[in-house]
Amino acid sequence: MRILISNDDGIDAFGLSLLADLMRPFSNDITIIAPMDNRSGTGRSLSLKQDIHLADLGQGRYACSGTPADCVMLGLNVVMKDAPPDLVVSGINHGMNAADDIGYSGTIGAAFEAAIMGIPAIAFSQHHGDQEADFGPAREAGPETIAYCLAHLPDRRTILNINFPALSAGRVRGIRPTFTDIHKAGDIIYDAEVPHHYRIGPLQIDDEMQKGSDRAALDDGYVSLTPLKMDHTDHSQMARFSSLSFDKG
Repeated sequence: MRILISNDDGIDAFGLSLLADLMRPFSNDITIIAPMDNRSGTGRSLSLKQDIHLADLGQGRYACSGTPADCVMLGLNVVMKDAPPDLVVSGINHGMNAADDIGYSGTIGAAFEAAIMGIPAIAFSQHHGDQEADFGPAREAGPETIAYCLAHLPDRRTILNINFPALSAGRVRGIRPTFTDIHKAGDIIYDAEVPHHYRIGPLQIDDEMQKGSDRAALDDGYVSLTPLKMDHTDHSQMARFSSLSFDKG
């Protein structure tokens, strides 16, 4: 199995190296293409109308000046053009990518870039993964979680979004299939040092969790597994609308 690994925390991120270590028992053909620096919060954004530098670091590792989605695009169309990957994995993100976070996540954006090209993709994140020591749950549950995901790979244009519970939740209790929770209550915006400049702070989070959601599973000490689709259509709302013709003839 040929595997492409990317992330949004950057080529030197601990979570990226841990994910590579966790994937090696499943493949001896791994290529890593990750941003040169932290690109968190970039979603599926692309570096349009500008050059993208791809640096070969040796031993199948590449650093890209662009976004996580750029990394996957260069992987599929340049580095692995003649022998495309069988699987793309992204992460392990330094922090949760659940609930309302998923639209912002470059980790998830990288996985979606593969999925829309028909390549199975999985995004991995570690809740409260600020320091290396916080990744204990990913180390512990990673091998079984990866094996489970490989046995249940998603359909085309769908990814698996995996979140490992925080270290403070105790021993990982298992894997739960979940839906995306609602947790954003607002934003915090700071004044920067320069007038008329601002910085985006952390989200204001609603502590209430929906039963069966990704956040609830993490809170209970489970790995959350959420299938995410590229089709953003709200099919339940389609019946409210009918075609309207502007033809007056």
